[in-house]
Amino acid sequence: MVRGKQNAESQLKTFEDAQESSDRHEGWRYFIEKTDLKAGTDPAQATQHRQAQLEGRESKALQETETPNSSWPNRQR
Repeated sequence: MVRGKQNAESQLKTFEDAQESSDRHEGWRYFIEKTDLKAGTDPAQATQHRQAQLEGRESKALQETETPNSSWPNRQR
C-alpha cells in the first residue's frame, strides 16, 4: 500500500519491470486500486479487507438480480 497516485504508478512500474514475462503471459497483472486503507497496512490484512469488500459487492449484486423488478411487465398469462 502506498499513498498517492504518482507513488502508486511508480511502484506499479517497478513491479511490472521485475515480473517474469511468463507470469504476465499467464495473466498475472499488478493493478492500482483506490482504497480506504492506510498506507503501510499489512498486506495480509489488506487482502482480507479487499476480499470481504468483494464478497459484499457480489452478495449485493446477487440479491439485486434475484429480486423481481416491479418495472418489468408481467409476462405470465
